[in-house]
Amino acid sequence: MVKICTKCHNIWPGGYRCPDAECGGALVHTDDARAHNLPEAVWRNQRVDYGARRGMVFRFQAMTLAIVLGLVGIRTSVPLDSPWNWLGIVGSIVGGLLIYYVLHEATHRAVRLWVLRRGQLDRKKLAKALLANPKLRD
Repeated sequence: MVKICTKCHNIWPGGYRCPDAECGGALVHTDDARAHNLPEAVWRNQRVDYGARRGMVFRFQAMTLAIVLGLVGIRTSVPLDSPWNWLGIVGSIVGGLLIYYVLHEATHRAVRLWVLRRGQLDRKKLAKALLANPKLRD
């Protein structure tokens, strides 16, 4: 359960009082009415934390999918005749790397657009910005 200190605005995993020695403020849950009056910087930090976590999970899924598909492709290519098995092996490796790259870049762009630039981009232009801009790095 994530709680926010009402005085220093630090995020803590639980409790009733801020464990910081200088602060000692009350900790409130993110659904509490008092938490909604906190500054926008606190909520931006929450969006960044959760967005980064979702991005890491999706990147791990991209790595796993690319490895599994590449190895399955290699396994099915080995019993083929001589010129085709090498083409299948190389194609499987390239395909796995391509799948990883596409999913990794899509995750990077989605985190940048939906988490870091929330409210700064018109919803109608979101898909266009996601597909058109090759590098959205700050």
